[in-house]
Amino acid sequence: MSGFVKNVAYEASAGSGKTFMLVVRYLSLLFMGADPAKILALTFTNKAAAEMSERIGETLEDLPNRGELEEIVKLTGLSREYLLQERHKVLGQFLNAQTKIMTIDSFFTKILRKFSLYGGLMPDFTTASAQHELKLLERFLVEADVANKKKVLIDLALESKKRLVSLFALLNELYEKQEELEEFRFVKSFDKSYEAKAMEALKAIQALVASCTTASATLKKVVAIEEFESLVDASWVYKESLEYWVFKKCFSPEMDTHLHTIQEAVREYFSQRENNFFANLFELVAVYKKAKRSLYQEDGELSFSDVTLLVYEILHHFDTSEFLYFRLDATIEHMLLDEFQDTSTLQYKILKPLIDEITSGSGIFEQSSFFFVGDVKQSIYRFRGGVSALFDYVAKEQGTVVEKLRTNYRSLSNVVEFVNATFLEKIENYTPQLTREDAQGGYVQVVQNDEVLEEMLIQVQRFLELGAKSDAIAVLCSTNGDGEEVKNLLEANGIEVVTETTTKLIHQKSVRAVLEYLKYLYFSQEIYKENFFALLGQDTQPIPRVELGKYTLVELVKRCIERYGLFRDDDANLLRFLDVVAGFKDI
Repeated sequence: MSGFVKNVAYEASAGSGKTFMLVVRYLSLLFMGADPAKILALTFTNKAAAEMSERIGETLEDLPNRGELEEIVKLTGLSREYLLQERHKVLGQFLNAQTKIMTIDSFFTKILRKFSLYGGLMPDFTTASAQHELKLLERFLVEADVANKKKVLIDLALESKKRLVSLFALLNELYEKQEELEEFRFVKSFDKSYEAKAMEALKAIQALVASCTTASATLKKVVAIEEFESLVDASWVYKESLEYWVFKKCFSPEMDTHLHTIQEAVREYFSQRENNFFANLFELVAVYKKAKRSLYQEDGELSFSDVTLLVYEILHHFDTSEFLYFRLDATIEHMLLDEFQDTSTLQYKILKPLIDEITSGSGIFEQSSFFFVGDVKQSIYRFRGGVSALFDYVAKEQGTVVEKLRTNYRSLSNVVEFVNATFLEKIENYTPQLTREDAQGGYVQVVQNDEVLEEMLIQVQRFLELGAKSDAIAVLCSTNGDGEEVKNLLEANGIEVVTETTTKLIHQKSVRAVLEYLKYLYFSQEIYKENFFALLGQDTQPIPRVELGKYTLVELVKRCIERYGLFRDDDANLLRFLDVVAGFKDI
């Protein structure tokens, strides 16, 4: 097999040829006689899977003119002439085989369809990126009511100052990671002895200030705190020493002693609050899981996380797991994994027995191979639980040879140098990237300014003055809310903007408020009323009950808009929303 290593991984940055090497590896297996139906190549997106299949076909068709040819020669030890002679035969085999180039979610879905009855499902279930949120929310609230957890939910929302949708997102993350977090235990605590310690230390500081003849009115006001909650909010509590600012004239080392007592009490407060938050959250995860299960068993619609968890449970928690794995892996002899840094711990646990068999090199797996590529600097699917540290862990566990692709073929030298300088001290044993000789230049500037929006406007205006076209400038934001602020500022300065959220009514504050109002009318849950008035910036007040069947949906929305004065700013978004609502008969 010449230079072909059966168990190898490439650590590679964006633009350094990961896809190229993935295709080379796949084609090398084909030329060495591997059955394309027994090669499993997993990606993270349908687009990446389609591109890989397409690229394999294109490379075989145009092999004499492709750079992959020389790499396949090096990897397989086969002659250039032999590869060119066999390429049409290999292409035919590839096109006619039931190839397994797919997303990791598709692979797990395929497994679940085989063994769906073990999970209480029919094989004709459907999948989506997420279950229907409103149906799931309704079921969750019903299950919370039945389990007497409604108060836990409301307490959690009030204490964390999070809207239900944010808590829902947290519950989903814990649901996805439940196997990884099963060892964690949180017990609620209501010991508030730290408050007495903190208030006693505060009184001591107040006494020292009162006895100081040079104490300013500002200092006296700063320490005039009567409740622990107000003390927690005081900025001076978090200083290393009180020998600063208005305290300086009256400072004595005794003040710092009392300060440290307060800080220890505040630490206890936040620790207990955090502990209780997670205790409540974990209580609700079981309710969330029950709601999800009952919904997908009724509707036959699963999210990708549901699929992953069910596959894990079936393959790991049943006595028949060995039999299931035997049926599964008998048709897989080679495994190729793309963007491995985005693989979650749970996904790896599902794949691990297959990988173990392949890397064992015994029995039917004597000629098998394992290959993965990834970039430890990035984890695109972190929201899906991707763990970049898994790359090194798996390589070590499986005895994988790790090679580094150092040349960046995509970016110019200044960009690559900036990346190198950024990560050199952040990643242990970081290998600097190189650039092609003809890729000199490029520009990176890091600007620090506390007024981020103001600085963004200055930079955009500068680019426009230098001749850049507005549609060639991208402003990336952390949240949709940030994007809305950027849009408003740029438009106020005469700069035309197109945003991802511009056309989405769901992100408009007034529309979100009306939706919370409608949810309250429909579900009668206090949380929606709280959300409604929070979005309006008003104190919570009673909302009159409405007989839903008596009014059309448009009439209900109009009543809300008129009653709470939402048209004060002649809100075009609400007009658009009314147009949408007109197409629906009821909530």
